[in-house]
Amino acid sequence: MNSFEKKADESITVEGQDFAYVKDRLIGGRVFANQDKTEYLRTASAAEIAGEANLTKDLYERGFPVPKVIATGTLKDGTAYYTERSIGDRHFGQIFKQNTKTEGHITEESLDAFINVIKRYCAAQFNYKNFVPHNPDSLAKISAFEIAMRSNPPAPDMEPMFAEVYQKANERLSKLPWGYLQPDLNPFNILHDGIIDFELADFGPIGYDTVTNIYFERMWPTKEVSYHASDEQIAKYVAAIDAIAKEHDLPPMSSFTDDFLVLKAIWASAKPKESEEGAEKYADLWKWRANVRDWCVKQYLKGEPIDSNQFQVVGGEYKTATEKAQNLTS
Repeated sequence: MNSFEKKADESITVEGQDFAYVKDRLIGGRVFANQDKTEYLRTASAAEIAGEANLTKDLYERGFPVPKVIATGTLKDGTAYYTERSIGDRHFGQIFKQNTKTEGHITEESLDAFINVIKRYCAAQFNYKNFVPHNPDSLAKISAFEIAMRSNPPAPDMEPMFAEVYQKANERLSKLPWGYLQPDLNPFNILHDGIIDFELADFGPIGYDTVTNIYFERMWPTKEVSYHASDEQIAKYVAAIDAIAKEHDLPPMSSFTDDFLVLKAIWASAKPKESEEGAEKYADLWKWRANVRDWCVKQYLKGEPIDSNQFQVVGGEYKTATEKAQNLTS
């Protein structure tokens, strides 16, 4: 057990090194950074930290662009942690947001840097040495299928469609190898030197996380979007993934875009337990995402393309929390 001193809710000292609070983790626990941000410390339950630390070590050894784990330990209050080497102090969510604020869109320089990280990730994910046996049940897990059906269910007459979508996607994606996935892959956990936040990692059809990654901003109402990628930039990004797939004698990942997007739309509609607090505040967001999800399901079953440009249309009316507050006070 490493020595530590918990100075305050916003900082922790481990082995004489101060770590300041950065953010809460999706699965519970928190993230801290040392003063010069060369190391990060992640806390959670002992089981979660052990699993995540071991997975990160395994991915690192397999060639994935992930941080190197430095140490693991337990704080005096029983909270487990591990520390990892920093792979950058700015994620692409910040970079893209700044680009959009000053240029109106993501710059080509930023997009190319982003693509270079993803190419390194794909080179490892598409390597046959990193494939795992197919497990159809894992598809339900990476799409949060059961959680979405329970926490944000479709209308009764649509329920059979979801079962049909799951079966169809399972059959089509069985043509792809199964491998390591980061289901929550998006620009906010991608840095210049790699990818972080693997607490939701699992196995599934390769390409699912990398392809849906570029569509992340379109899974949000326009009023909540902080950056913008054009159709041309999305096409450039996906073409880069297809090129890596070709190098590994795999089918183009772009041919499975609709399969990936319908599953991602289901995933995006699954309410986490934390959202139950202040449910009214986020009601419009979950309704918007459910509308997008249901439209994707219908398109997919009809065999028609899922055009992400339509998400803002089919999502329907949306009011931010600030707008709601203003309406209440006006």
